[in-house]
Amino acid sequence: MLSIDSQTILKALLPPTAFVGFKKVLGAEHPSRADNDAMVVDVPTNDDDVDPSVFTDAHFLAAAHTLQDHIYSGWMTDAHAQKIVKYEESIRNGSLAAAWKDEEWERNNPPPPALPNNTTSSAERAGDAAEIKLPTLAQAGVLQVGDILVFRRNFSALNTVIEKDAIIRSIHPKTHTLTVLLEPGTSKYLPSHLVSPQPSAPTGSTQEAAITSPTQLESVLLDNDGRVERGKRPNGNAWKCITVWRWRNAASRQDSGDGRLSLGLMVAPPFRCRISAEYIFLGKGAGATTRSHTDAG
Repeated sequence: MLSIDSQTILKALLPPTAFVGFKKVLGAEHPSRADNDAMVVDVPTNDDDVDPSVFTDAHFLAAAHTLQDHIYSGWMTDAHAQKIVKYEESIRNGSLAAAWKDEEWERNNPPPPALPNNTTSSAERAGDAAEIKLPTLAQAGVLQVGDILVFRRNFSALNTVIEKDAIIRSIHPKTHTLTVLLEPGTSKYLPSHLVSPQPSAPTGSTQEAAITSPTQLESVLLDNDGRVERGKRPNGNAWKCITVWRWRNAASRQDSGDGRLSLGLMVAPPFRCRISAEYIFLGKGAGATTRSHTDAG
């Protein structure tokens, strides 16, 4: 038999409906009680006897069984609590991968059909994830001199968003390694004299770097920015952090259109590499987006 004190503590956890003296009343919001300002939802009772039928109620039994299952499975232990904390931290800092999201993306984004006058699909051009390299894209003409690589990554655990631009100044004729220009420190945009289809040689504080992969570009930009140390950078897909912008061709530029065409995110498999030929054709359609000099710095 439980002590009086234990019974009092347990009774405090029960709703008013669990006691014998409970009476149903209308809430204060009911039209029939418009003349009564007092909001009485449950009528207090002096009868402390618990209604035994509450312990055979289906809702109570389901809750009790669930609690017993959690206790048996160890979900109430300190070790499991630590796993929950680690899981929540991984969700916040973006280091936890969810395989079902990749599968859902592939299901909703099948390979596009062949382009007009081109029998090679974008999926075939992209190739396998392990084979996707920036030099490969540059060799195929997907990446070109003058393209601006706009990097953006949110480090939620640090409450910090890093945004930096880099522009492709040259592509090596043999290795197709990209040489990019970037500004030091936390500067987001490039100087206006560098933002052109044919970037000039770096001057002043502008820095130059040779890159062969999105991960290498991400490391260079983050090291240059300096706000997020290497040890605090969770693993991630650098392809998803970089958007490519390109100057419009003179033939498709509007009279007032001095913006650039967005070629989309550099998303590689397991999602799919979307930097492919179809984005070049988007520049001629009504759905293309532009970025002005002001936006690009």
